[in-house]
Amino acid sequence: MKENFCKSILILLVLLTFTHSCTSDTQNGHTAHSDEFTEAPDFFVPYSIAEDGAAEFDRNRLYVRDYSSFLNAVSIIATGLHPDEFGNDNYRPDLYPEAMHQRAKQWLDMVDLIDTYFNDSGRISPRLEHMAGVYSVAGDVDLSIYPHLVYASHIHHQSGRFEQDEALRNRLNREPANYLVSPGRYLMNEHFREGAFHHADGSVDHKSMSYGLGGIHANAYAWVASKNTGEQEDRGVLTEADLAHYMEHTPDDMVRIYREAAGRLDGAWDASRSIYDFGDGTTWQLDAVGAMIRGNKALYDFLYMFGKEDDAETARRVFERTVAMLEAVAPLTRPWGMPDRVTFTEDGARAASQVVNVYDWYQFLNHLGGGYGLDREREGMPMYLTRYRKDIADLIGNLSDSALRGALAYHIDERDRIVTTVSYTNGSVTDDRFTTSTAGMFIVTAANMYRKGSDFEQASEWEEIPAPVANRSRELYDAIFSLFGHVERAM
Repeated sequence: MKENFCKSILILLVLLTFTHSCTSDTQNGHTAHSDEFTEAPDFFVPYSIAEDGAAEFDRNRLYVRDYSSFLNAVSIIATGLHPDEFGNDNYRPDLYPEAMHQRAKQWLDMVDLIDTYFNDSGRISPRLEHMAGVYSVAGDVDLSIYPHLVYASHIHHQSGRFEQDEALRNRLNREPANYLVSPGRYLMNEHFREGAFHHADGSVDHKSMSYGLGGIHANAYAWVASKNTGEQEDRGVLTEADLAHYMEHTPDDMVRIYREAAGRLDGAWDASRSIYDFGDGTTWQLDAVGAMIRGNKALYDFLYMFGKEDDAETARRVFERTVAMLEAVAPLTRPWGMPDRVTFTEDGARAASQVVNVYDWYQFLNHLGGGYGLDREREGMPMYLTRYRKDIADLIGNLSDSALRGALAYHIDERDRIVTTVSYTNGSVTDDRFTTSTAGMFIVTAANMYRKGSDFEQASEWEEIPAPVANRSRELYDAIFSLFGHVERAM
């Protein structure tokens, strides 16, 4: 199935039944968007997994980050089971197509559950707390959840792989609409004003700006994909007016939002340090650096494609700064990752901690090359990397190779359990807990990134490539499936 068709599916069919998805009164027998539930979720995604494989829960809580991370892992397994990769004769041909379809159905079940328990018109509750038989939503909005929560649209880019089951493909493109569209709408409506994304308490800092921009990238990409040359014919099911109704924000609306955000970015840019300073200094969380890179990517694509001549100039400026951020932070890479906090100075980026948060390290990488990441360029987009900075593809490829080889050596032990943190100084393990969110994020990042460099290759090529590359690739596949199995058995 052509990639253009897969991308247009996100626009055409996902949104076609948005009204049905977001106005249903009940889902799974529960009142949708309630603050309390007397029935337990159909399945529990654990916070962590004990040495004996048992599920562990933090203070009787269920965290949306764990559900979201495992949901994204399910999607990457489902789409990766096609015959070129996991389902190839060289690896697990027994899983295609039956297991591939089963995983897609599992993904739909998980979307329904998360939408029911955690999503209130795009306001995502960080957790459920269980007390006296009642599950109650709790916690202020945590913007850091959004950039990878909205990554759930990934499976729609690959929905053509399920063409053998037309009913399933239609379900994939229809049922999750509320879950995919409402978070970005919520961020634009409730957290954006005067050019800035705000935390729940009204404050603005590098985290609110990066998570906000990163959190609306899926909504931006829906319009970006609809405008790509060669896709208009496939989009014929919906007019632009239909899209505007379902998305709520038209291209003109989003151009206005991005123009205002770009103005705020202009005022915050520190050229001597290659980073933004929103009043909280130039020490950033690593995952926020990644989210800003992804958010800026959507911003400059959108202004170039939907704006006016002046907007194109702004887009190019934002692109140059985005690349500068990446080039500033990239030298901090070690085989075991980057520090979880980075200080940008006039003499280059410096580690602001000696901790590698493995989850955040994988988040950073997936912002570069997973889904609508920095390196995603197609006809109709500005194609800035292709036109001006082809060397960045090599940089991303080198980062990917180093990270995945490092993960196998430093993050995943002999029992295929993944750790939570390691020392930035030498890669030694400082927290050996096996958390679901870290495992899920590794699975997604590894499956998205492993072919960006030259150290790994897909199964369909294993007979034609050097044996060390094929063997290393098989080891990576095994790690993906083993980690996935650990989590699933604990659920």
